[in-house]
This record gives sequence, structure tokens and C-alpha cells, in this order.
Amino acid sequence: MRTERFTLGVPSSKRTVAASLVVLAAMLVVPFVTTPYYTGLAMTALVFLMLGVSWNLLAGYAGQISLGHAAFFGLGAYVAAWLTTPAAAGLPAIPVPLSHPIVALVLGGVGAALVALVTGPVMFRLRGHYFAIGTLALAAIIRLVLTDKRSISGGSTGYYLNAGMGEVPTYLLTVVVAALATVGVYLVVNSRLGLGMRAIHDDETAASGLGVDPLRYKMYAFLISAFIAGLAGAAYALNSLYINPTSTLAVTWTVDTLVIVILGGMGTVAGPLFGTVVFMVIDNGLTSVLGGLATTVEGVIIILVVIFLPDGIYGSLKSYVAGRNESDDAATSG
Repeated sequence: MRTERFTLGVPSSKRTVAASLVVLAAMLVVPFVTTPYYTGLAMTALVFLMLGVSWNLLAGYAGQISLGHAAFFGLGAYVAAWLTTPAAAGLPAIPVPLSHPIVALVLGGVGAALVALVTGPVMFRLRGHYFAIGTLALAAIIRLVLTDKRSISGGSTGYYLNAGMGEVPTYLLTVVVAALATVGVYLVVNSRLGLGMRAIHDDETAASGLGVDPLRYKMYAFLISAFIAGLAGAAYALNSLYINPTSTLAVTWTVDTLVIVILGGMGTVAGPLFGTVVFMVIDNGLTSVLGGLATTVEGVIIILVVIFLPDGIYGSLKSYVAGRNESDDAATSG
């Protein structure tokens, strides 16, 4: 099993932990030292970070490529909307504890995880690209159902939320949730559960022969991944205060998430963080400079990264540093 790849992705050193705390502190002060525009960009980055972390756990560690991650993102958004603004969806009044934005955000993740629990055993009867197509179909079905059920989703026009929190409290809440999600995935991949996921990622048949139940570990990865994606969707809804099936369950959420993880490095805890930063810089920087040509140039950059940095930016950087250290050790011992 290629354990060295995953070991490189574990931020175990004190220096990395300190750097993470600095980044967290910097994100917390963003709304107080910048304009609302940059706070909005930071909020978008946090949503993408959670999506990247969740998808990376499922695909990068458990080896299950999902193309339907937007389904769990959208479900989380709608659960949060239904709880905080039930009247807009034709639902009865929700008791105050459940309708509080913080509780609604958590239940958005729970709702997405419950759908994953129900659909997972069916999805995992498919393997490889069939599983990917199955998850894509699941997202399409959920989107069609919500678009058709105008009474609870607002149809294609959607509806506005009355979340009861301001932009700054919602942003700070998202920072905390994103940090907890990242730490949670770090703990999972460094536990026995994570070891089982990596085993089925490397060789499912061999892992099964050694007593690892593939379905069990796939389901764990699927549930945790869906839960975090649901949190991201709920945070997005509570911040934007508007949702509709077309935008909230758009396949672009999945595509952008794949790009972020590939840019940063699959199978590494820090990869989604690096990928999110690079993606936001490229996407927003190129748009402001090149306008309509930004998407084309962005696509070329992504292709170049995939060709020349197949392990992603973070993975390639760690490999380079590890190689330099080995060379220095060899020179010293020689």
C-alpha cells in the first residue's frame, strides 16, 4: 500500500499546526479589516474548502469518484432554508431551537447524510465509472424533483430566506465549521477508519481478503463526505439568503470541487486548502483581467497542472521537499 503518499498529506508537525492556526486567525478577522466584497470572496472560498475536503475524503482516500456531490450540497442548502424559512416552502412553523441558523446548518449536513445513507447501498453496487455515473444521475434526479415540487422549493424561481443572522456572524460561523470539518477529516484519515479507506483505495480485493469490509468503509466515507457537503450547502444558503434548484444543485459545484482537489492534490489533507486558494486566485484574478477569456485560460492552466503536476501543487511540493531532504541526508552521510 502506498502509505508514503498519504503520510505526506498529514499536517503532523508543529510548524504546520502553527501555520494552520495563523490562517484560521486571519480568516476570522477578514470581515473587520476588509470590504464586503473581499469578505464575500472569503466566504466562497470557505464553502469550496468544505466541498473540497468532503470530496477528497471520498475520492482521494476511499477511491470512490463521485460526480454528484452537488446533490448533497443542494440538499444541505434546502434543509437549512426549510428550517429557517418554513412559510416560504408552505411548511408549518418550526420550533425555535430547530429554526435557529446554527441548528439549521448542522441539520443541513444531517439531512444530506441521511440521503447518502439511503442511497449509498444502491450506489455502491456500481463500481468505477459506473459509480460516478450513478452519483451524477442521483444529483440530476434530486434537482428535477425539487424543480418540479414548486410548493416546497419555489421551482426554478426559488425563494428568499429569513435566516435571522447578519453577514458577519454567518461568515464567522462558516469559518468555525470549515475548520472543524478539516480537523475532523484529519482525525478520520489518521484513524483505523482512515486506514481501511486507504486499503480499499489501493486494492479493494486485497483489502477484502485481509478482513476489511469494502462496503462498510465506503459507506463511512460516503456519509461523512455527504455530511460536510451538506454543511457547505447550508452555509451557502444562510449567507446568500436565496436558493433555487438551478443554481444550488448545479453540476458546476461538483466540477469546481474536482478542479480544486486536483489542483491541490488528491489524497492529502492540505491539498483542498492549497487548491481552494489557487482556484480562487486564478478564477477571480483572470476574470478581472481577461473578462470572457478567463474561462479558457483557466482551463488551459488546469490541463497543464494535470499534465506536469499529476499529484497536485501541494503533493508535488511535498514530494520535492522530501526528495531534497533525502539528497541532503545522503550527502551528509557520504
